[in-house]
Amino acid sequence: MPEEEIVEQFNEGPTMFENWGITQVDNIHTLYMSQNHDFGITCQEFQALIQSAVPEGKVAAHRLIKTFDAEAANLVDVLEVLCGLTISCTADLTTKVKKVFNLFDFSKSSKVTFDELFIMIFSSLRSMVKLQGKGSEPEDSDVEKMVDEIFLKFDREPTQMIKVDEFVDWFMEEGNFGIKRGQLKKVTMHDFMSKNDILDEEDAREIEQKRLLMIANAPVKANKKKKRHSTHHHGHHNKHKEGGEEAKVEK
Repeated sequence: MPEEEIVEQFNEGPTMFENWGITQVDNIHTLYMSQNHDFGITCQEFQALIQSAVPEGKVAAHRLIKTFDAEAANLVDVLEVLCGLTISCTADLTTKVKKVFNLFDFSKSSKVTFDELFIMIFSSLRSMVKLQGKGSEPEDSDVEKMVDEIFLKFDREPTQMIKVDEFVDWFMEEGNFGIKRGQLKKVTMHDFMSKNDILDEEDAREIEQKRLLMIANAPVKANKKKKRHSTHHHGHHNKHKEGGEEAKVEK
């Protein structure tokens, strides 16, 4: 083990990305967007990106590469890393959820499309699996069901968009990514935050208070048959992973 890693194990300092706040995440995100990279970049490009955005982040970049390029393919999905850094940073829960949304708001309109929401949830769950080092990566079909439910909840067609405040409300009401309906039980954002002491008591109270308030204020709707939004998957996850030209332009 390199000496710098051994030293890091005994010193909780700025090289520990778990101690980073939303400022470091914002710095990395801003620089990444300004450099017009694809979703996937080489390990060398990633190391340079992190050290430019967070000067004290040399060791953190090395750890992140080992985590997010575990197969040594020399390719790091930056948005996936940013999801993980956002979830594990020291910001409050609402700030974290809004930041994750912002990462995939490629039009900067405070709204996301069906495909952007799919990639957002998929990337968030996948980053959690990698950071935890255990669990199963999400299936496309499970993530698509969650996106379907979000669009149905807000009476949106798949050609329309979800607003940031709606996504925050959905997350706070559900408290997780679909665990209530038996989806993705092995890995959820709520589980990950709780197990890693990222979701503290204040965050937990905030979720519960907002959830109860929403239930109390929710209008009574007549039962209606829900329809599945099944026409907008179209391999968006594969385009995201490959950093294709279509995704790059959309960013």
